Amino acid sequence: MTFLADSVAGPVVGSPAVEKRLRRKPPGAVKGCFDGAWWPRSREPVAEFSALVTALAADSGPVDRIGFNPVMWDLAPRTLALETGFVRLAGFFGLDRHTIVVIGPRIRRLTLLVVPPGADPAAAERALEAATAPDAVGSAVLILTTSGTLGPSTGTA
Repeated sequence: MTFLADSVAGPVVGSPAVEKRLRRKPPGAVKGCFDGAWWPRSREPVAEFSALVTALAADSGPVDRIGFNPVMWDLAPRTLALETGFVRLAGFFGLDRHTIVVIGPRIRRLTLLVVPPGADPAAAERALEAATAPDAVGSAVLILTTSGTLGPSTGTA
């Protein structure tokens, strides 16, 4: 994955079901590895990150940055231009490939487990529930493998 030089992508209509694909741990829950989990519909960062930003803004305020592992996503611009402002996208190869980090003025650091887009719906639901359980502390590979969204021996989607 590479970035388009000096590129900015415009807004994309959000996924109507993003609320069902995004979960957060309840207040007071054990931090563990994740603050929540998200099941995007595709690996297309403009559409998926736009929908995520829109959903998070309703509860947590604006998003300034999203950090992600570029291996798991299609070509991404450096910036999303939304009605509410700009969101900087930053690819980090050192970040777990099934994780994204969201930062904003009122979002200090929100770490989300990313369920692979092509996951079986029942397995994806199990992964969303497992990652957002109040006492969840498992790693991305452990949660996704146990839920059936990743192959047991390779940890790949």
